[in-house]
Amino acid sequence: MTFIASFADESGTHKGCPCYTIGILNIPEDFLPVFNQTIEQIYNASGLQGEIKWEKIRKSSGQVNLCTSILKLLLQSPCTFHSIAVSKEPYRKWHSNEEAAFFTTYDFLLRQSSQGLNSKFKVYIDQKSTSYSKQDEVMQIITNHMLAKLPTSSTIEHVSMENSKLHWGLQAVDVITGAINSGYHLFFDENAKIQTAKQITIARMAKILGWDKLQYDTYPNDHFNIWHFPPETRAIPGTRNIEPNFTIGDISREEFGVVCT
Repeated sequence: MTFIASFADESGTHKGCPCYTIGILNIPEDFLPVFNQTIEQIYNASGLQGEIKWEKIRKSSGQVNLCTSILKLLLQSPCTFHSIAVSKEPYRKWHSNEEAAFFTTYDFLLRQSSQGLNSKFKVYIDQKSTSYSKQDEVMQIITNHMLAKLPTSSTIEHVSMENSKLHWGLQAVDVITGAINSGYHLFFDENAKIQTAKQITIARMAKILGWDKLQYDTYPNDHFNIWHFPPETRAIPGTRNIEPNFTIGDISREEFGVVCT
């Protein structure tokens, strides 16, 4: 049985955003040192100051290239990525108890992302304010209970909320999850106030996936999944296969400047 380090983050739970997304990045523990070293190299080449965060992608070609390089790494590695993009309006539970609704979808995603790997998981979640101090323990118990009903030997061995500054995995999943949620946000409102650098990043990440826009959910696969929730939102605006296009290179300062003017 393999051992997996899973890193999870969310984007869009704030007021005014029509959707939120939770992403989980699964990294085989024997690949984790290589992953960390590669992300550090990508970071050092980007010119970004402080930790990697989607909210910091605002004003340079280096920041755009940081995000696209992380996506390429995920697609070319033994890592897997799973996300649930939630439309708030039709999700009835969200309107009665946002925190309970949020952790319900977290549990759904943990189950979906771990059931096919037959592995033991340690799950690291970016710190989130919660009214219940033992929410991580509850998530571990609930998810293992759901997994026990499925034809899988996967188990969640550990769930903890962590400081993202200490984990390259949490920083990587932050930008991928943030980009997916911002792309979905643009489906609901094409005039949404999203910085130009982010919009450039979203467009280039879509091209790397083989898409025209970063707004779709995916057909089930073992590597990179986007799941639209609740069920009535699936395949809206469409469902796509992942068809990686690694010929999409870095954007130059000059190209970035032209697009931004």
